[in-house]
Amino acid sequence: MGHDLGYAALALIATTVYYIAFLVFRVSARRMEPLRGSRPFRVARLMLTDPVWLGGGLLLFLGLGYEVVAFQQMPLAVAQPIFAVSLVFLVGYAVWFLGERLSLREWASVALFVLATVLIGLSATGDGTPAAHATLAGTLESPWTMLAICAPAVIIAGLVWLVGDRRAGGRHARKLAGVAYGIGAGACAGLAEAGIRGISLVYADTGSLRAVLESAYPYLTLGLAAIALGQLQIALQRCRVAIVAVVLTVIGRSYLIVSSTVLFGEEWPRDALPFLLRAGGFVLALVALVTFPRYEEPGATAALPARAARRKGVRALP
Repeated sequence: MGHDLGYAALALIATTVYYIAFLVFRVSARRMEPLRGSRPFRVARLMLTDPVWLGGGLLLFLGLGYEVVAFQQMPLAVAQPIFAVSLVFLVGYAVWFLGERLSLREWASVALFVLATVLIGLSATGDGTPAAHATLAGTLESPWTMLAICAPAVIIAGLVWLVGDRRAGGRHARKLAGVAYGIGAGACAGLAEAGIRGISLVYADTGSLRAVLESAYPYLTLGLAAIALGQLQIALQRCRVAIVAVVLTVIGRSYLIVSSTVLFGEEWPRDALPFLLRAGGFVLALVALVTFPRYEEPGATAALPARAARRKGVRALP
């Protein structure tokens, strides 16, 4: 019991650090020149030469690393509600301290996302053992499975980048809402986490660093993480952190579960109640996505209200 509480506390701290990194990235985005998805190498250069962004990246990977340690020792039914609690804290901070405003429709969508996260967690049964050996053997000889898993995430991220740039340039343009960027970045982040999981499983199966390097998982992790971080930085410069973080997290976790069924042979629950809980969680997440507005309302994206900005000596974003 004591160990379980300890790992739960570690998971809560890790997810808190993970989301603090989003706030640091937000500060970094405010300092940068306008970012364009059509110029990815310039985006990467601005990110990697900004010490504030590098500090946020360190926090992100520290939080993610400790999450991996904690969640390996915890059932999904406990881990997912911890994510939900952390998301609520982040949204509350963004609303009260960053001056972000959410409409009733957006609050309803956020609530549906949190509920979906809890339901997916409660659907965990602990049946089956994930394994990477089948995918490891076939990755280099027949890469089509891996490509089929990666293609939707990369295509979605690319479309959001290009459409976001095109929409932002018109005379009467309406900026894409954070939900669009969150979907693109979340799908890539979920695949990057699947890559991390694949690395740990391959090493556990073989005990060989060479086997890990010969697998596709390190390159899957690095490539998809780079795309996710780039899209996240663009999103945080244009949209509200509350919306981006919620959508990214839920889409990332959902994509992780879906990709794990293919890459690691994890089965969906067979018993009626867990199956209905998981299916219900995915349905609620889909309803939340459909409910979210597609475009930002004027004035909703301010990082700080004007009064708070003057008090803190920070220039409010337009």
